Amino acid sequence: LRESTETGEVAAGLSHASMEGMFLLQVNELAARGEPRGAVTVVHDIGDHGGRYRDFAHKLAEVGWAVALPDMRGHGGSEGDRGHSAGIREIVRDLGEIQDHLAYRLPDSPKILIGQGLGAVHCLTFALERPGVIQALVLVAPLHEPRFEPPAPAKGLKRLFKKTGARSAGRIGYSADQLTSHPGARDAWAADPLTHDVITVRAAEQAAAAARSYLPRAAEAGVPILVVHGADDPLASPESSRAMSGDTIEVEIFEGLRHQPLHEQAEDVVVQSIIAWLDVHVPR
Repeated sequence: LRESTETGEVAAGLSHASMEGMFLLQVNELAARGEPRGAVTVVHDIGDHGGRYRDFAHKLAEVGWAVALPDMRGHGGSEGDRGHSAGIREIVRDLGEIQDHLAYRLPDSPKILIGQGLGAVHCLTFALERPGVIQALVLVAPLHEPRFEPPAPAKGLKRLFKKTGARSAGRIGYSADQLTSHPGARDAWAADPLTHDVITVRAAEQAAAAARSYLPRAAEAGVPILVVHGADDPLASPESSRAMSGDTIEVEIFEGLRHQPLHEQAEDVVVQSIIAWLDVHVPR
């Protein structure tokens, strides 16, 4: 990764060994305003990319957080088949490489993960699989029961030659109306060339397995957790998020918001709530 500067963000590549050889992740970095108080990694949802969280990143940077916005494998500018990952261990390894880089850059500063949708599941998975690396988690609209559309069955003679395999592409099936009530954000999502509607059979299976295995174990992460959810989310259950509340887990449900609270007209309320929570649980 290239160094980021006080003047703004830098897009760069992080290359590391993966299960399929060397792999290149694109990560946008934004320097903190003034002395950095820590580093936040924002992990996007399925079909999304890190660049769509630039506004959120700038608001975090203004209050002292250095921010990393990765495009996860198979998304945005990173390598990999669209919507594919061979397994959750690949995701954990990718996030680990990013955290290793941030630890080198800011060795004595706390590291935070903020994830949206499936990205929230991946963040929690990382915290449970790599204890001690991060100091706090923010889970935004975690997918408790991921449901995606399987590959369409082949018809006619194609059935003899086309077999459904791990890399066969199904559809995510999200619509812009399900993601946000903000007309401008809906239009931006639909027009963005880096968003996509693809998830492979293997990735869909791994998403469902990770949600089943890790979300019920959130309290075991050993770090403070904030769960943020829109009350009108049609893709992930706000009631399931509400049920996560516990000694180390705080839940905030925002009325009128859908699956992507950080892309709603009321996003500033959500952002300020996250910043205030970080001020309490990750003090300077």
